[in-house]
Amino acid sequence: MGIEVKFPTYQAGPPADLPVTSQEKLLKLIRPQREWRWEIAVYLYLAGMGAGAYIIGSFLIWLGYSLTPSRSLVLFGVPLTLTHAVLLWGPILVAIGAPFLILDLGKKHKFFTACLNPRTSWVARGFIILSTFIVLGLVILAVSVLSPETSGAGSVLRFVLEVISVLFALATALYTGVLLKSMRYTPIWNTPLLPTLFLVSALSTGSMVVVLSVMSYGLFASSGDSLLPLIHGVIRVEQILILIEGFILAVYLWTVNRKGGQGRSSVHLLLFGDLKWLFWGGIVALGFFFPIILESLYSQLPGYPMLLVLTGLFLLCGGFFLRTGVIAAGIKEQFPMHRFIETKISLAFMQKKM
Repeated sequence: MGIEVKFPTYQAGPPADLPVTSQEKLLKLIRPQREWRWEIAVYLYLAGMGAGAYIIGSFLIWLGYSLTPSRSLVLFGVPLTLTHAVLLWGPILVAIGAPFLILDLGKKHKFFTACLNPRTSWVARGFIILSTFIVLGLVILAVSVLSPETSGAGSVLRFVLEVISVLFALATALYTGVLLKSMRYTPIWNTPLLPTLFLVSALSTGSMVVVLSVMSYGLFASSGDSLLPLIHGVIRVEQILILIEGFILAVYLWTVNRKGGQGRSSVHLLLFGDLKWLFWGGIVALGFFFPIILESLYSQLPGYPMLLVLTGLFLLCGGFFLRTGVIAAGIKEQFPMHRFIETKISLAFMQKKM
């Protein structure tokens, strides 16, 4: 995507004649965490985006929006209706992203062990939430493809399942932030604003997935003009979401910075340190600045749909870089004994210089 993400480490300078164990302790304490890397960023991104797209698509269907004219595919003699499937395929993204959580844990047996402790493990709770959403979402998707029209008791049951699936989609989008928040000793993660930020980002990226899906359907069905009201409606929602997301991001960074300690170090790492190009180029420029400018241009030049395609690509890249940046900037807070060790080493270094 043009930006190389590096998980930075601070260069410490303890005196060479100190015991190796003390040097290793200090180096371990002041560096950003390295346990969670790109795999967890992919998981958070796909899970949030897929859940957000499903929520937006479901509400569009409930509000009476439809893709016209209806188009079907015949596969092995079975007609498959694509009208609602274009709006409800978000669970597939979540299903693709879920295995990256297992990869991130390193060993599969650790994942399955964690899943057996829902009372104490957010990994286990997340496994339940994601599994339920994926199953329900795929069932609703299959019904919309195979039997788009239902009536009577079947219609009521389908609506109940849709409501439950949307609730679990909302829980999935929130969980992508709650998982990081559960890490108590990483200040930039351990804040209630992070799940809120990831939820709004999930809805923002999800709405753009819906826009791009509807545009693709318009090419397939040769009915682009009839879909414009739906596209413009979703874009208006997305424009509001991106402004809310930018506001929450600013408040989130300001709040974490005010905590001081490693929270402030994490924010400085993002804004001015090794991650500044990721933040200003990947998150701010691609995720906020360019989409707002391009959408403004599209409102003046509606005959150029490529502007919307570029908007979508930039915004989706920005959503991924947001999660990558938050993960890469995570620095664990030091315990009192850790601070004592660091102070002791610093004093020994100063005495040596004297």
